Amino acid sequence: MKNTEILKRVNALLNRNVKLEQATLDNGTVIEFDSLTAGSPIFAINGENKDPLEVGTYTLADGTIIEVTEIGAIAEVKMPTAEEGEEVEAGYDKKKKEKMEETPATLEEILTAVVDAIQPKLDELQAKIDALGGATTEMKATLSTEKARRPLTHKPTEKVELKSNSFDPQSIIFAKLANINN
Repeated sequence: MKNTEILKRVNALLNRNVKLEQATLDNGTVIEFDSLTAGSPIFAINGENKDPLEVGTYTLADGTIIEVTEIGAIAEVKMPTAEEGEEVEAGYDKKKKEKMEETPATLEEILTAVVDAIQPKLDELQAKIDALGGATTEMKATLSTEKARRPLTHKPTEKVELKSNSFDPQSIIFAKLANINN
């Protein structure tokens, strides 16, 4: 293998984006790991420092047990068991599973869920519509008892006189145009 090939591989490994996840141990210590699998690196976060996790057995807040036999490397992960005897995933995977279980399976269930969610707003809008309907019938009753007034009419036959004290040619032209139609 040539030196340039080795350098390219090292650079590729160094440029790899690793997204680390965090969890809290039952004693409050925050740990960081790539994945909860055997052989993955694991660190304890102490302020701004990341130290490899010491050899020992650790319990996460959700009950998952992590065994570290080599400093900074996970040896084994044991998931907590549920009361029914079923295996339960780690806390971050458990949340995803709960969301998937909450989603309806059929179209009818989806539509029922949507209607149930929208129904309170529809009831509120119907109450407002009913209130406005009552107000309009009340207004009609009030207006029907009022006496009609004589309608206003426009009188286009009146002459418009514009008086101008200046000798502005535009104002004289406009005054003549206003009186042309008469």
